[in-house]
Amino acid sequence: MVVAGKGELVSKVRRIVLGTAVAGLVTGCAGAPAVKPRPSGASKPTASPSPKRDLPEGMHKLGEGVSTQDGKWALKPSALTEVAATANAKRLPRGWHTAKMTWTLTNKTGEIQPLLDVSPTVRYGAMGRAAAVFTDTGIDGIPDGSNDDAPRVKPGGSYTVTVGVAVPAEAAGDPVTITVLPSTMVGDSGDVDFFEGPFPGAAHKGVALHPRPAPETTKSLAFGQWKADQQLSVGNLRAEGSGDDGRPMYGGDLTVFNDATDASGPPYTPMKTTVRVYYGNQLKEADLVQSLVPSASETAFIAPQRAATHHFRFALPKGATPGTVTVEVTDLGTALATFEGEITSPAS
Repeated sequence: MVVAGKGELVSKVRRIVLGTAVAGLVTGCAGAPAVKPRPSGASKPTASPSPKRDLPEGMHKLGEGVSTQDGKWALKPSALTEVAATANAKRLPRGWHTAKMTWTLTNKTGEIQPLLDVSPTVRYGAMGRAAAVFTDTGIDGIPDGSNDDAPRVKPGGSYTVTVGVAVPAEAAGDPVTITVLPSTMVGDSGDVDFFEGPFPGAAHKGVALHPRPAPETTKSLAFGQWKADQQLSVGNLRAEGSGDDGRPMYGGDLTVFNDATDASGPPYTPMKTTVRVYYGNQLKEADLVQSLVPSASETAFIAPQRAATHHFRFALPKGATPGTVTVEVTDLGTALATFEGEITSPAS
């Protein structure tokens, strides 16, 4: 009888164990149910994907509720639903599509409170153009909560108001971004809230705006270019006929982009900017007829990764032709950027 050495015995045992394991994988272990074959065409199980957030951090979808930072109020705006305007509608541009939404404002304190005033700033589309907020039969709008006549809400009670929103016909389906700075007669709550949801209509692709800034070495920008910091642009300058006094009228757009990635805190980008317009080689100043934000309202904050566009208008003396137009953008009087380009006279 030949006795195997220790190393040879270990090797033999390993071969036996390995063979048994392979057999178990093929036939199934004894006493255990055999692995059932997957039905033809069945897909392999996959791990549940993590929820995808389609809005920047700190923004909310229409239909979501939030509480003010002081904890006294909860506010919840509904999604926009299509509505037909009546002849009683006010502040509604002709031909614009109309929708409505409700705001539910809940008093979370143990005391009677004057109604919270949300005064929404409403914009639509990637460029953040101003939507119209209108009133109509059954659409009363949000009462002013900053005066002594404001409605009052009992402890734990809610107050619901209906707001009308309108956009141009071609903007149906675009995203609508709403900014609120909640306040009462004793002052604002200290927080800015951003909501977004689609306007009723066919969905449009490409919601966000991602401007490509011009090189910082460029001192004077062409219309349509973007300043690197802060990100803003002037464009769409065009003739707009004549004013009541017969002077030629022109208009343009100033767009400001908030490049913050979330709404966790400053810097927000408030729309406090305005413009100075000059024409000709001698840079004669035009008469600014329509300013951008007359009150520089704090509710004009811009949501993260979103833009806001405001229209401005200016007039030239009778008989003057603009030639080269230079637009200087200012923030509370401080120059931010200069844009220039050609513009044609209005058709006679």
